[in-house]
Amino acid sequence: MKSSWPSFWLAGQQPPLWARALEWLYCAVLALRRMGYARGFFQTTHLPVPVLIVGNRVVGGTGKTPLLMALIPQLQAQGWRVGIVSRGYGRKDKQVRLVLSDSTTEQVGDEPLLLFQQLAVPIVVGADRVAAAALLLSKSSVDLIVSDDGWQHWALGRDVVIEVVDGARGYGNRHCLPAGPLRELPEGLPNADLTLYNGKDFTLKPHCWRNIKTGECLPLVQLSGAVRVLAGIGNPQRFFDGLIALGLTLDKALPLADHQAITQADFEWDDLELPVVMTAKDAVRCSGFARSHWWALEVSTEIDHHLLLPVIARIEYLLSMKRED
Repeated sequence: MKSSWPSFWLAGQQPPLWARALEWLYCAVLALRRMGYARGFFQTTHLPVPVLIVGNRVVGGTGKTPLLMALIPQLQAQGWRVGIVSRGYGRKDKQVRLVLSDSTTEQVGDEPLLLFQQLAVPIVVGADRVAAAALLLSKSSVDLIVSDDGWQHWALGRDVVIEVVDGARGYGNRHCLPAGPLRELPEGLPNADLTLYNGKDFTLKPHCWRNIKTGECLPLVQLSGAVRVLAGIGNPQRFFDGLIALGLTLDKALPLADHQAITQADFEWDDLELPVVMTAKDAVRCSGFARSHWWALEVSTEIDHHLLLPVIARIEYLLSMKRED
């Protein structure tokens, strides 16, 4: 199956001249913007609580959501009350909005809704991260705000940065947009306090199948043979390969763009003969019209706690400094 990236974005490939020319323009605009924040032409708002950025300098999904599933509980284990701000990619509602139990993906986006359902922490979505953080602080008592992505949102002051990289695709050809997949050069700002590679530093471990319509859970071994699969994530091929590793045969596989809206029309090939499987993030986008033979693969994220110790120590220091203020 084809990569979701243009072929010249892949490692070892040289971009065409037109892309190199536009890359130069992109980098120039990026440098001017960063200079504007550094010299105070644009305002950076610093909050009364630490802000942890979890993002990626590569466009597209890299595994931030499953990493957050493992990271947030470890932060809470320190006794910290954690809230999340997110843009909510793919949503139609443009308001700054608190995620609630009856929120829809059209209102808040797929990843924030999934995080809320799994973690039960306060989450606010909005393109304006400063406004989202302000609403979060007004509605919830938190010690720490995690910004889901926010890599280039310099208006919100940052205290700690975790960079997430897809271990399979890496930085691609190491060129910036549109010549390559990078929003920032690997050696450029922002400097990450910690870089984690999906598939190396943290891994996803499947543990059950959840029926999207009924909520019923089945052991992995109870779904076998041929299935039809849909995946609208950053790297659908990683999911497809994982299903094959579970012993399934992919009768049909439909890769969609990350955060792409899912409609009933995407299932025109669904004739009830075979199970349809997808990720948990895909499932929240089609739960309203799910059928009884649709299943989401539930996974847990495994990460070495020791990798997070420097970040935890940094946050503890910041919290102690703010307590003294």
